[in-house]
This record gives sequence, structure tokens and C-alpha cells, in this order.
Amino acid sequence: MNNTKPFIKFWLPVIVYAMLIFTASSFETPLNLKLEATGLDKLAHFLEYSILGFLLVRAIRASSVKISARSAIFMAFVVGSFYGLTDEIHQSFVPGRFVSIFDFMCDSIGSLAGAVIFTYYTPWGRKIRNSD
Repeated sequence: MNNTKPFIKFWLPVIVYAMLIFTASSFETPLNLKLEATGLDKLAHFLEYSILGFLLVRAIRASSVKISARSAIFMAFVVGSFYGLTDEIHQSFVPGRFVSIFDFMCDSIGSLAGAVIFTYYTPWGRKIRNSD
């Protein structure tokens, strides 16, 4: 059986999106946005990692039909949080960027929210969940 097609469909978007996050974190001011003064940078972190959590739980659930929805959400949360932590560490080496525990918290909460939204509030997530 050829596993290339499912990998491309489910895991490649996760990898590409993670690379996009890493690239954006490499700039002193990502996308020339100055959101810190307004506090919108926390919302940006939340939304950015919500997408990652959404993609992660989608890939996890598609990879194994034997994993429960809750376990997949937990795994997406852990992986998304860990990636958020590594992203914050990476930013410490970028001139003009700094590590923020609050950014990390928004990354983690966003990962969880994205995973929950996919699992319980999308037709794809419900379809996979109903196969439990």
C-alpha cells in the first residue's frame, strides 16, 4: 500500500505551515506588523497556533483511526505547545525579538482551540469522530 498520498494530503500541510511559522519568526518584525503596542500580538499568536492545532489534529486523526478524539486533541495540544516553545526559543536568537511566556501561553491555548474546533465543529472532524 502506498502511503505517499495520505502523507501529502494530511502531513505536508502541517510541515509547510510549521515552516511558515519558523520563517515568520526569523524576521525582526514579522510581516511589518507592529501589534505589540496594541496587544494584538497575543491574538495573532492564538490564531496562528489555532491553525497549527487544526492541521495537527486533522493529520493525527487521519493517520490512525484507532486513536480517540480526545487523545488526538491532547496530542495536537502537546505537539503544538512544544512547537510554540521551540519557536519562542528560536526568537531569542533573532535580533529585535524576545522570548515571552505570554506568547507561549497563547500558542498553547491556540493549539488546543484549533484541535477542538476541528474535532467538534467541522464536518470533517465530526465524520472522523463518528467513526470511533
